[in-house]
Amino acid sequence: MMDAGKLWQERFRAEGRRRLRYLRYMFNDHLLVGLFIVLGWAAVVYKRSIEQLPPSFPYPAIAAAVFGWAAASGSVRTLFREADMVFLLPAERRLRPYIRRAFVFSAVWHSYGLCLLLLAAGPLHVRFSPVPWPLFLLGIVCLKLWNLWASWKGNYIAEPSFHRWSALVRLGASALVVYFWLAAAPWPFFGTVAALMAALSVCLWRWTERKTWKWERLIAEEQRAARLFYRVANLFTDVPEWRETAKRRRWLDPLLAFIPYGPRHVFFHLYARTFLRAGEYAGLYVRLTAIGCVVLAAADHEYMRAATVLLVLYATAVQLAALPHRHRYSLWTRLYPLPRTESPAAAMRLFAILLIAQNTLFHLVLAAVSPRFLWLATWVGGNAWGIWAAGRYGRPRRRANAGY
Repeated sequence: MMDAGKLWQERFRAEGRRRLRYLRYMFNDHLLVGLFIVLGWAAVVYKRSIEQLPPSFPYPAIAAAVFGWAAASGSVRTLFREADMVFLLPAERRLRPYIRRAFVFSAVWHSYGLCLLLLAAGPLHVRFSPVPWPLFLLGIVCLKLWNLWASWKGNYIAEPSFHRWSALVRLGASALVVYFWLAAAPWPFFGTVAALMAALSVCLWRWTERKTWKWERLIAEEQRAARLFYRVANLFTDVPEWRETAKRRRWLDPLLAFIPYGPRHVFFHLYARTFLRAGEYAGLYVRLTAIGCVVLAAADHEYMRAATVLLVLYATAVQLAALPHRHRYSLWTRLYPLPRTESPAAAMRLFAILLIAQNTLFHLVLAAVSPRFLWLATWVGGNAWGIWAAGRYGRPRRRANAGY
């Protein structure tokens, strides 16, 4: 007879060993030193920025959006696998101890994340909120537990529209609770939201009372949650469990219209479409650009801003270095009679365009925040740095059995 509690322990230990193996690659000595430097600098800038905020700063509204999203997001980590749809389906009713342990683990994990989020918002909370932070943390954790329960009950229902509306309602209710609490709203407002949450809970209980789990959704949700970790780990080392998905992104097709057709531009087409549609290259580029713009707007020293530009440009080139190797084992790049010398040139040309565009955007931010003639020199230097980084990291390295 199957022991559900023992099965959870085995799955949990296996998942822990797997993640610990990748964390050793991610948090190496060099990365930790860099994180300490960045966090120390960010803490100083953060403290100075808070001291300059006016008393009318809308902290309740901002906290409602941030903590409401944090409370409503996430799901119960079941550690289910694709084969469980066949082998564990007959034993669904005997898996209740397994699910209880999964719920407890998910609750503790998400509560830890809420603690870190409140720790980051601590200076703002202490200055602008009359609610003691231990009491606020307790309330946010209770709100998170309710959202996890409602999210789990949603696994009994297969309609995608239900999950969209459920997530929207839970997000709205969580944000309203946080806002009314921090803004010291009258109790009738709390009563209205509490009645809405109670009605949603009763409806979920009745709708799912006689239903069974939707195993396809359970496994899809578990894979989606696992991909969030593997996506980050894949930036540091090869992750066999990571499965990238291509996205069409039709709204970006006009950018591809500027690339001319011809044998000399085949690899440039290939790398440009890979950047826009495959993996997380475009998302990574946008996130690094956004982080750089925020840091440049917050920094108050010219040399620090110039160093930030060069550092983000270098980090972007390093993170995109895997793009040219994505098709190294593809049959199609070797089947067609294409000039092999165009592959490195196309990759370097794409990297140079991306880095020069990023550098130009950085200097537009600098010109808007603090107009200086110095930025013209740093713009030229940044472009030169970007071209060097494109040649350094955009050139596909020759490997055995590679298609270059």
